[in-house]
Amino acid sequence: MSAPFSDYLKLLREVGSLLEQLAELAQQKADAVRQDDLLALDDVLKQEQALGLNLRGLELRRAKLVPQLGLEGTTLSVLPTKCPPELEEETYQTVSEVQNSYRIYRSSSNMVRTTLELNLHQIEKLVTAAGGDPKDVDAGYAPAEVEPPRSMKTDFRA
Repeated sequence: MSAPFSDYLKLLREVGSLLEQLAELAQQKADAVRQDDLLALDDVLKQEQALGLNLRGLELRRAKLVPQLGLEGTTLSVLPTKCPPELEEETYQTVSEVQNSYRIYRSSSNMVRTTLELNLHQIEKLVTAAGGDPKDVDAGYAPAEVEPPRSMKTDFRA
């Protein structure tokens, strides 16, 4: 059981590393928003999307490992009590690192959300000051006035 559990700890460390990268991207996103740099924001969003896909892959690996280890329903905080005795210290350290990475990520994420909300409120004030109704503001896309040619349409059916 020691080898699969070591694999699980390795996976948790990868999750922690990705969370740290996401926290750094959150800082970059906030900076881009504060500087009104849409190109930088777009770049950060693309990087976030790639990391999100990596996290999804790690989640799939985790979902396969958990039943093998008999850890269904086990929370991260009690994981050190469920590990092989020889891996208890390493497990405790890994869990602490992942939890800390998650706390940092959540804090950064909340800060970015607040920054974005403040900027959206400023945009609404500008729209109102210009005589518009902020509720009428959409994503900036005009409705299609002309139907696209048949060759450009798709025929997907669910």
